[in-house]
Amino acid sequence: MIRLAFRFDDPSETSNQTVEAGVIEALRRHQACATLAVIPFRVVDGKKIALSAARAQPLVEAMRESIVEIAQHGYMHQRRNPEPASPTEFAGLPRDEQTTLIQSGHEHLKSLFGRCIKGFVPPWNSYDGETLVALDALGFKYLSAGQRHIPHLLKLKTIPLTAHLNDIPVVLHEARHFRLANPVIVVVFHHYDFTESGSSNPITDFAGFDRILRMIREDQRVRICTLGELANHLNTDTCQLMRHQHWARYRYIRHLVPKRSFLDAALWKSALSRLIHG
Repeated sequence: MIRLAFRFDDPSETSNQTVEAGVIEALRRHQACATLAVIPFRVVDGKKIALSAARAQPLVEAMRESIVEIAQHGYMHQRRNPEPASPTEFAGLPRDEQTTLIQSGHEHLKSLFGRCIKGFVPPWNSYDGETLVALDALGFKYLSAGQRHIPHLLKLKTIPLTAHLNDIPVVLHEARHFRLANPVIVVVFHHYDFTESGSSNPITDFAGFDRILRMIREDQRVRICTLGELANHLNTDTCQLMRHQHWARYRYIRHLVPKRSFLDAALWKSALSRLIHG
């Protein structure tokens, strides 16, 4: 079985509601789901503005229909260090400060959505060890970001992003060769990926997203799920996942593991799947 999760980043008080409505409607039409990484606060004209109940209402309704899962996307999605430093909201801050920011955002989202938020997506996929300890202490279940090491002592699960919307045909083609090893695909996308956002460099539109969902739903080997569902059922621990990614870079064994997904099974099943399915 191939599992695929969509992660839609950046819904907030100031984000494009037209794109969000179009994405949710497409998911509803195809009986699919996605994880929305929601930003609790934004800065407008120098003032901090919270995600309002009115603005969050369409997301709340979609959550109640089980169309979307809500994850927390940082605090304000505001970079701390000016260029040329790499953008980050949390990396480098003391643990206490990170804990305060994350907890404040979590409590606000909980008040809007009526439930604890169990997933965390750091802005720019940037975090450090102090972020992980803070998330673990606050009771988060998973972190979705880039592929980095998470200490064994933490209960937190890592769910790395693996692809973008325009990668899906290639990613699925590759994953089918490894399906005995239960490949997992995490597709990340943003408002600006859609023509309807007014972006100058979109990669698709609502019709294209609809075609993507139809293609996935027609493939009985693929199941769409949320990041929370993945976190609940992943068998692969963080250490094994990191080994798979490490092996993927080696010349003589990289063909045994996929490049654009990660495996939720032992490496021997990957080798067997590759032998059977080419």
